[in-house]
Amino acid sequence: MDVAITETLAVTMADDRLGILEDATVAAEDGEIAFVGPSSAFDGDPDRTIDGSGRVTMPGLVNVHAHTDLTLLRGGAQDVPEIEWMNRALGPLSEALHPADRIAGARLGVLEALRSGVTTIGEYAGDVSRLVEEVYDPMGVRVVAAETINAVADDGTDGGPDDPYTFDPDRGWAALERNESLFDEYGDHDRVSCLYGPQALDMVPPELLEAIRDRASEHDRGIHMHVAQGDRERRQIEARYGDGETTVSVLEDLGLVCERLLAAHLHGATASERERLADAGVRMAANPSSIAAIDGVTPPIVEYRDHGGIAGLGTDQAPGSGGHDFLRELRTAALLAKTDRTDPTAFPAWTALRVATIDGARALGVADRVGSLEEGKRADVVVYDLDHPSTAPTVTDPLRTAVPNLVYGANTGLVEHVLVDGEVVVDGGEIRTADESAILEAANDRAATIFDRAADEWWAADSTLVDRVADGWL
Repeated sequence: MDVAITETLAVTMADDRLGILEDATVAAEDGEIAFVGPSSAFDGDPDRTIDGSGRVTMPGLVNVHAHTDLTLLRGGAQDVPEIEWMNRALGPLSEALHPADRIAGARLGVLEALRSGVTTIGEYAGDVSRLVEEVYDPMGVRVVAAETINAVADDGTDGGPDDPYTFDPDRGWAALERNESLFDEYGDHDRVSCLYGPQALDMVPPELLEAIRDRASEHDRGIHMHVAQGDRERRQIEARYGDGETTVSVLEDLGLVCERLLAAHLHGATASERERLADAGVRMAANPSSIAAIDGVTPPIVEYRDHGGIAGLGTDQAPGSGGHDFLRELRTAALLAKTDRTDPTAFPAWTALRVATIDGARALGVADRVGSLEEGKRADVVVYDLDHPSTAPTVTDPLRTAVPNLVYGANTGLVEHVLVDGEVVVDGGEIRTADESAILEAANDRAATIFDRAADEWWAADSTLVDRVADGWL
């Protein structure tokens, strides 16, 4: 046996609640969870023992939707109207990114995620195989990777918001072939899974979506797509498909509303559309921090779950959400849901933890491997030390305050150990699979160069943020 975490409070997610076990041991061997149960019943002889007393041991957290390659643009596209965000605020900056900048950004994003206890990330990026090869694999983090399939021409967004984007079909088909190569390359990898990644209905022509649908059905693969993500998309869909058409109505006509689809956002859909999606088995990726910042909207994760839909949480991209600290995302999700529903019981702490683990794994299609602490699953485990100013004190009687304290008070400083596939990647709060100082230094140096490179285009875009800078606010 390789490693055992002993005398811990285990939150296993192995039943329909939280699966809490007092004085438990969680042990791993050959990358799998080999034992979960009372410490008194454990008779293994591990190579290493981690004292879990006073700690909470959980399945690693699952971030279902992230664009970590944009992390170097953190702070560059906030506080603008939704209609400006993609093309006038983020666009000039993202167009200034070089491939090496995206790698450096992904390293920083994955580092931040790991430090909050994330072990699985649903990564969504162009040329995503480079991120898998140069970031995820060497850092030892599990990834469900989707190649961004976008057919918008280089000058395709130069018109007004009600002018349909101009497509470059060759660009879209080339991206689909990169996606196919991703499946071929990582089909047998222990920590890498793949999905198709058509970016959004307004950015991919219907014939390409039909091809993705058919390939997904033929090969039993999933599709990760941005769906009904705000007013900009709504206007594009009506301009291209006609008045009264919506993203959901067109996807239904195309046969894409099915259990293969992981739909990010959905705040632009109607309640009846979301109910139809949930009934069809579509899974939801909710990104509360990002959508609050970009759209001023709370994603309807509570409503979607009420419809019986499976939903997970994502951090999206740092220029929207602010970053990839998943503990912060948990707190934001829980609090925004309460204010959105005007109900302090909406999305309670115990629900948030399930959504962050086993439900997130279900959303990504990897629940047979991760998301709960059960014998035979992969040993993706996080150990939190709650003896910290943000979460102390914790008590166990008459209730276990570790659960609400973890959701409402925790931060990255609580992460003591993280295991992925049984390998210790965070040990005593230290990252073992990457040079944290080098990552931060590269991020700072590259970000300064990127923002300088983008400056003329950024000023010319004349977003609301440009006006605020001109007024002396930033």
